[in-house]
Amino acid sequence: MNRLLFLGLLAITLFTTACGGDDDGGGPGFCTNETFSNDISAAVSRLSDAALAYSNDPSTANCNAYKNAARDYLDEVRRFEGCATLNTRQEFRDALREAEESVDMIQC
Repeated sequence: MNRLLFLGLLAITLFTTACGGDDDGGGPGFCTNETFSNDISAAVSRLSDAALAYSNDPSTANCNAYKNAARDYLDEVRRFEGCATLNTRQEFRDALREAEESVDMIQC
């Protein structure tokens, strides 16, 4: 299940790289694949590390670290909501909400 959640979170990354909507207040060029990739890479790395640690040692501490890393990742992705085109923005919001619900359901 943990790997499935991780893959689901990564899928959000793939679906949100098609930026083209309004500027999210990040300044000119905020909604580019390069900006998204650069800003998200650290959060993805932390999430991946936490998932691996939890997979190797499913302790309560590692579970909580995994959940926190997943929440941080989703917070980072949320910054790019304004980059989704108008016709995909609701899909973006729905995917983000579903991912948040999945993270909240993890029992530590």
